[in-house]
Formats: sequence, structure tokens, C-alpha cells
Amino acid sequence: MRKGKATGDDDVPGDVLKLLGEGGLKTLTKLMNTIYESGEWPKDFTEVTMIALKKKTKATKCSDHRTISLIAHTAKIIAKILKRRIERKIEDVLGEDQFGFRRGKGTRDAIGMMRIIAERTLEIDEELCVCFIDWQKAFDRVNWTKLMQILKETGIDWHERRLISKLYMDQKVRVRLDRGETGSVQIGRGVRQGCCLSPILFNLYSECLTKEALDGLGDFKVGGQIIQTVKYADDLVLMAKEETVLQGMIDRLIEIGRCYGMEMNVEKTKVMKISRQPTPVTIKIDQKQLENVKCFKYLGSLLTDDGRCTSEIKSRIAMAKAAFSKKKNLFTSKLDLNLRKKLVKCYIWSIALYGAETWTLRAVDQKHLESFEMWCWRKDGEDQLDRLCEKRRSVN
Repeated sequence: MRKGKATGDDDVPGDVLKLLGEGGLKTLTKLMNTIYESGEWPKDFTEVTMIALKKKTKATKCSDHRTISLIAHTAKIIAKILKRRIERKIEDVLGEDQFGFRRGKGTRDAIGMMRIIAERTLEIDEELCVCFIDWQKAFDRVNWTKLMQILKETGIDWHERRLISKLYMDQKVRVRLDRGETGSVQIGRGVRQGCCLSPILFNLYSECLTKEALDGLGDFKVGGQIIQTVKYADDLVLMAKEETVLQGMIDRLIEIGRCYGMEMNVEKTKVMKISRQPTPVTIKIDQKQLENVKCFKYLGSLLTDDGRCTSEIKSRIAMAKAAFSKKKNLFTSKLDLNLRKKLVKCYIWSIALYGAETWTLRAVDQKHLESFEMWCWRKDGEDQLDRLCEKRRSVN
């Protein structure tokens, strides 16, 4: 638990819990055991205060804001214990194609898998139809009754299920605004924002949804195994060799998704055909044709229908140059040159090289990156540029 975190409704700072002596820890343990055995949460643990933060300067609508939840720190500790007890069983259920909120996996793994699939498809001169699914407010639409049923079928112990159920059924939320706080209201669906249980519960929920919807469907094989999806939390990619197969998968996903309380966002859902000579894909949702795209920003990285990384590299370089311009006051000649180099690597290269592990570089891409590197050193006042260039030539 980090220092200085805001308190929940119990007004007990996390720093105080860290300073508890032996007697205080025994009292805290007794409280947690009582909650576990009775299945009842204290009122302060189930009530949450939300703070609305503006996404943009002139925010006038609810959709222009995002919220953070202030949860009691003691409740966070109990939730962490629950997470450790149920995590292993949930991990056993999740497929290898889910990369979100899992230890040892991340966005780069999902991006890398998509790039490898595209490259292998083009390598054998095949075509692949891809649909980038966008669920409407996925985390806020989880059906609690369905979630508890899934937890039971997964083999989660009754004590843990009861605690999770009571935590959700009894929770109340109030919103803190500039002019004061609203009254407490009950929430009827969705996973709790800011709770450590929410990511794994949502992963389990979405896994069961896609398994039920796509069972027996799909025609795209890699190594004899059918690949239907690549998932990162609520970011879902469907793939199939034939348009008709992909249409069937989407129709089934919509049907089962509605049983789970989910709705697909037609405006933000896109389709792409990966091919040497790509043609438009005709996929419809509720009689509305989905937009065909030649490139799509997936988890912050540009994927293109030609399977190349040139567009992504150019985009990354442009973003890094923009970041350099915003932070140009840091790169003053008053600072030591070695310190300026470290600042460039920290603030600029981290942007330029995001997802670089997944890139397949061509000669032209390598030249773009080398030119950007030289640009950085020139802007940073590198007075040994000629020596660096000479060193690079000798290495090549």
C-alpha cells in the first residue's frame, strides 16, 4: 500500500495501518475473521465516494468526466486477501489469448501476437478478416447475478462468493463535486471501480462470455489449433479466414453478449482484411455495415492491413518529437550533458520505442529510427555527433 493515499468513508489513513503494533494487528485480524465468518461487511467498507475528474477543459456532460473511487483501506486489505484466494482458480479458466490484468503478460504481448498472425498470413499468401470489437462501457455492464453464477461454476468457495456478493449487493456510492457531495445511491450492475478484485472478476466474466458465444466457431488455424480471438481485458479482436464465418461469430457474440448484459458499440467497432491485395469486408450489425479500415490503433499501436510496421514507427517518432517540444525546457545547456541524455532516454525514447519488441524492421524503418536518434542528439546539443556517426559506421 502506497503512502499518502486518500482515505475512504472510515477516514483511516493507510499509513496508520502500517504503523499498527502487535495489539493493533491482532484487533485488525479479529475484525477480518469476523467479516469472513459472518459474511457481513461494515457499512463504511461498502460505501464509496467517487470524485469526478474532467477529461477535457470544457467538460459539460457526464461522458466528459472519469471517476476515481475512494475505498476504505481496511476493505482494500480484505479484498486483496480474497483476490489471492480466488486468483489461482480463475487463472486456470482463462485462455492463453487473454493478456489483460495477468502476471507476466501485457499490451506488448497482445500487439506482438496480432503482428505475428498478420505476418504469417501474408507469408503464405492467405487472407484474414479481423474485427476489432468495442463494448459499450463494458466494466459498468457486468450482471451481478450472472457473475455469481460464474463464480460458483468456476469452483470458488462459498465463503468467498458470499463476501463478494454482499460487497456488491450492499454497496452505495456518492459523488463528490466542487459544490459538495450527492446523496448515497445503490448501483445495480458493473464491477467496482478501484477495487483489486474487479480486473480478475471481469476477466472471468468476459472469458465465459466469449467461450459460450464462440464454441465450435472459427476457421483460422495456427499449428492445427483454431485461433478465434486476441483479448486484452475488454479489448476483443475476432478473426476468421472467411467473411461469412466472421459474420456468424459476431452475430453469436452479440446474442450471447446481451444475455450477459453487454452491448456492442457499432460506431467504434471496425473491420479489416489482412491481405496482399485487401478488399472491403462486408460485415453488418443490426443492418448497419461496419466501417472498413486500413489501419487501426490497437492498445496504442498502429496495425495495418499490409502487416508492416512503417506507419507505426512514423507515428511513434512524430509523438516523440511532440513530447520533446513540450519538454524542451528540460534540455537546457545549463544541465550536464550526461543528465540531458538520461532525460531524453526517459521521456522521449520511452514514447518512440513503445511496442518496439513487436516490430519487424525493414531497411527504410531502420533509417527512420537512426534519423530520429540523430535528431534527438542535435536538439539536445550533442557536440560529439560526428564521433557517434563514425562509431556507428564502424559497427555496421
